Amino acid sequence: RQKRSREIQRLSVWNKRRRFPQPVTEMCGDTCSPSIPLYGGDQGNRILYVVLPLLIAQILTLPGSLGAWANETGKLAGAPIVVIRPKAKELPPEEPHRGIIARYRLTPSFEELFRVAQALSLNPKDPLAPFQYILINDEIAARDAAGVEGVIAHELGHLWIKSQGFATAQFVPGKAACLSVVSGDMVQHAVIRHEMDRRRIHWRPAWIRETEPALRQLEKDVGRPQDKVPVCQKLAQILLWVDVELGLTVKDWPMRDRFLELLAKRFPEAVRIAEPLADGLRNAQLLDKPVHRAALVNVFEVLKNFAISQDR
Repeated sequence: RQKRSREIQRLSVWNKRRRFPQPVTEMCGDTCSPSIPLYGGDQGNRILYVVLPLLIAQILTLPGSLGAWANETGKLAGAPIVVIRPKAKELPPEEPHRGIIARYRLTPSFEELFRVAQALSLNPKDPLAPFQYILINDEIAARDAAGVEGVIAHELGHLWIKSQGFATAQFVPGKAACLSVVSGDMVQHAVIRHEMDRRRIHWRPAWIRETEPALRQLEKDVGRPQDKVPVCQKLAQILLWVDVELGLTVKDWPMRDRFLELLAKRFPEAVRIAEPLADGLRNAQLLDKPVHRAALVNVFEVLKNFAISQDR
């Protein structure tokens, strides 16, 4: 208990007199976490955790270990998981989940996130439709047919964390939506990586493959002047640095150190924030719920202060 208390104290910068612009709650909000754009520019410059092959079916069946994980998570949450890859904002009239999905897709702030995400996990908490959803972005997924396991596993991880009752940053639509998304992702990704490894899900090769275009773009941008970068994009770059720093080794990807070096040169102010956040999460016992919550509050507070400083 004393060890856990010290770790919570080390991680937490929570001052009770402060008021967060987004609440931190024990349950997930409408969106549990997307993969959002992680490097500015045009084509081939964002990290996508993995991609899905082009499928005709709207509802996907999960095989093997993914199906077992989905069933386990659905039972814990009391809401089965449905994986959908819609071809348009509105599903066909005969699709039983049409109304729920349309409610999200027709919301501008959600659609803005989904447009650049590879997948989103949803928890509508609708008593008339007790389901959880993994929504696949067909446009992005169609660009590459590799890594079907990883994209679903990643989103399953977010739903699994929620089903375990861990604290999560609640998604609130609007200008600051990316703050809660990035804060939650940074802490949850560390847990998800550990869980995917434990379940022997091979997620790294596809992630590395999809990171390589971002590396090529960084190489091209060396020495180029940089336009003003939106705050949400800067937060996403902080997340990217932390994910690569904690999720990959040089043995996994020989270009890892070069990637981090170039990212630091291109976005030095973001990396100055990212380094201490990665150090705080590196050895944190994030499967301990009080420690997990303290880490989340710390990350949220640091990123909130960074966003405020950049928005002046």
